[in-house]
Amino acid sequence: MTPAETMSTIRDMWQCGRLDEAASYFTENGVLLVEPDRQAVGRAAIGDGFGALARRLRFLVVDDRVVIQRGNIALHHARWTARYMIDGAPSTEEVSGTTADVLVLQTDGRWLAVVNNPWGSDVLEG
Repeated sequence: MTPAETMSTIRDMWQCGRLDEAASYFTENGVLLVEPDRQAVGRAAIGDGFGALARRLRFLVVDDRVVIQRGNIALHHARWTARYMIDGAPSTEEVSGTTADVLVLQTDGRWLAVVNNPWGSDVLEG
């Protein structure tokens, strides 16, 4: 699996509610930015963080992506659009962003996420 395929798998599992499985594609001490100012560190916390994201956002669509890779490190950027959840139902209000994700190649050939930042440069606004 390529870095882009790994990130797509994480997104698909998150959207299907397979939160722990999505978290398994992170390094043991990986980081998910649940919000621009809130980090989930470690697989258990990442699974919980994906749950928090699922309660807020749905219908995630990835439009474009770029992967910059050098050796066993990859930087992944993707544009995404989602809908806010209001009282458990998707609203018509959309939100979008550009990710900034770091992945590392494992000795067994798998790419795992070290940092998943769906908010990209918006973390600077916080």
